[in-house]
Amino acid sequence: MKTIRYYILFVCIILTQSILAQVSFTAQVNTDQVPLNDMIQIDFTMNSDGDNFSPPTFEGFSVLSGPNTSVSYAFTNGRKSFKKSFSYILQPKRKGRIVIGKANVQIEGTTYQTEPITITVTDAVKRQDPRDQMANAAQQAFTDKIHLVAEVSKTNPYVNEPVTVVYKLYFGNIGLTGYRPLDVPTYDKFWTYNVELPQRPDIKQGTYQGQMYNYIVLKQDVVMAQEIGKNVIKPLKLMLQIEAPTGRRDFFGFPEYGIIEKEFGTQAIAITAKELPQAKKPEDFSGGVGEFSFKVTPSITSLKAGEPLYLTVNVTGKGNLNLVTIPTPVVHSALEMYDPEYSEKLTPTTSGLQGSRTNKYTIIPQYKGEYNIDPMSFSYFDLASKQYKTITTDTIRINVLEGPMLPTNKDLANTDGSVEDDLFQKNKTTLTFVKENETNYWNTGLFYFLLIVPLAAMPLFVLGARIRENKANDIEGSLRRRNNRLAKKYLANAKKHMNNKELFYEALERCLHNFLKAKLKIETSEMSNENIVELLQQKNCTPETIDAFIALKNACEWARYTPSDQVNITKDYETAIDVINQLEKEFKA
Repeated sequence: MKTIRYYILFVCIILTQSILAQVSFTAQVNTDQVPLNDMIQIDFTMNSDGDNFSPPTFEGFSVLSGPNTSVSYAFTNGRKSFKKSFSYILQPKRKGRIVIGKANVQIEGTTYQTEPITITVTDAVKRQDPRDQMANAAQQAFTDKIHLVAEVSKTNPYVNEPVTVVYKLYFGNIGLTGYRPLDVPTYDKFWTYNVELPQRPDIKQGTYQGQMYNYIVLKQDVVMAQEIGKNVIKPLKLMLQIEAPTGRRDFFGFPEYGIIEKEFGTQAIAITAKELPQAKKPEDFSGGVGEFSFKVTPSITSLKAGEPLYLTVNVTGKGNLNLVTIPTPVVHSALEMYDPEYSEKLTPTTSGLQGSRTNKYTIIPQYKGEYNIDPMSFSYFDLASKQYKTITTDTIRINVLEGPMLPTNKDLANTDGSVEDDLFQKNKTTLTFVKENETNYWNTGLFYFLLIVPLAAMPLFVLGARIRENKANDIEGSLRRRNNRLAKKYLANAKKHMNNKELFYEALERCLHNFLKAKLKIETSEMSNENIVELLQQKNCTPETIDAFIALKNACEWARYTPSDQVNITKDYETAIDVINQLEKEFKA
């Protein structure tokens, strides 16, 4: 009996050791139901040291912290135990049921997996923690010192009158760590001139609402209304990263700071354009609005035939200088005038564009004599006097001192009235006949071949004509195929110019526009973010894909029209490929 008891005890010890030696790898969360604005902690724990730990993708969550690793050893009743954990702090991105997938680890050559965990995300709850209220109050005091403002030089201009729009970010003595665009305004029904700004904007000081602030200029445009009536420019929206107090203090009693994100936006701008006066409008008025001067200057006025002179036609001033039409000179037929060499020097100001535009003509006289260049006139609408003004130049006299004389009618005829022999060939008085060549074409193989081939080819011509007619009538399909080709072309151009920010984002934006034209059948003027979102929702595209497309579109517009160098070309290119491929799949589905 005693031997049997020892045997049973020995078996129990072996089984206990076997059970204790079993490897476990588990996942555990502190709660399986969390509000949208709260966080959860998930721990992946193993009782034996492992390698190649691979967490799940955490789709539907933002990873706020992790992986945080902890290792512990313990001795209980003389036995050694081991525990290793990988911890993450997660915040949900959306409501509903979200599944955290499996994690993997290799322990002693064997791969172990955790079980999936389902988290139920409910509506956001209002926090009542006094420390959070203190932190919110402190952060609110900080963000109250930040103002994103759109300053416009004039809200009731004439059509084609330049208006300057400047987007400024005013801030106090706070830490701005970065910003990214959410919505970049577009200027529908305006002609736009984007002012080039430094890549890193200078911090300046200025007054806003009676107080001194630091400020930077984010974007500056000169716009000119092309239609009469009220037009609204949508706000610029940015997400700012701000270093703000957390409401807590460190070990030494100093306040702790952390990075927060907050959305800021400018006000919408309403510009009501009025019509230019119709009374006393000059016939040669080409749309110039502002204050201009006009000059026509020859390089020389006395020269020899065959020598060049240069006629400079110059418009100088401030206003919509880029839209005015420079008059063209009218010269005598004996003066051979070539196409002009164009040059401009434009500088944006608060009152529009200031500078000059010039056409320089090369004129070469062919004959000796005196010739006139007719007077030229330039008309514009003067904003100071609210009247039309016309500048007229004087007649320019060109004196060609040496060279052949200009032929006259008398030079072309003899004294007896007959035409000179060397000017025209005389009429023949006798006919010369040429014998017709004889051919062996009739009833030959070539004859029948040329007779049968057109008859046999007629069905092919009819079929080809119908195909061309169908393609011509399918205007929508032709536009769709054309826009598809353009989207692929501009995407390839974007890849080619990844070392050049301006060319890359210009090509990428054209790619996105033509992709939308092909898939949604809309024009560039209809490509507001709201319209695009609505049309993509009608196509049953997922919210994630729509948000990714809009974010990419905003990133392109921000990179093109602002001086910021906070761009990631490689990431934006990869995002474009992923988003376009995903939209293609969802359109087909």
